[in-house]
Amino acid sequence: MGTCECSTTDEVISTTYGKISTTDEVISTTYGKISTTDEVISTTYGKISTTDEVIRTPTDEVISATTSMTTSTVSGNTIAFQCSITI
Repeated sequence: MGTCECSTTDEVISTTYGKISTTDEVISTTYGKISTTDEVISTTYGKISTTDEVIRTPTDEVISATTSMTTSTVSGNTIAFQCSITI
């Protein structure tokens, strides 16, 4: 990210992307350019703007999942189990 000159009357915000002035038009982020007036949400995957159109995460492909578990017992002791996940 490039540097910029700010006057002492500018409000300066410290972000993970560096210090910016509220008069800056855009912030360059991993997710693209966002305006300083955008609401920024911190997530597990980084900071995103509410105006971002597409957010891709490692869980994009999973819509819903159900889990089940079965156990086998002999003489009251659990000796084996199987877990299955259905997507």
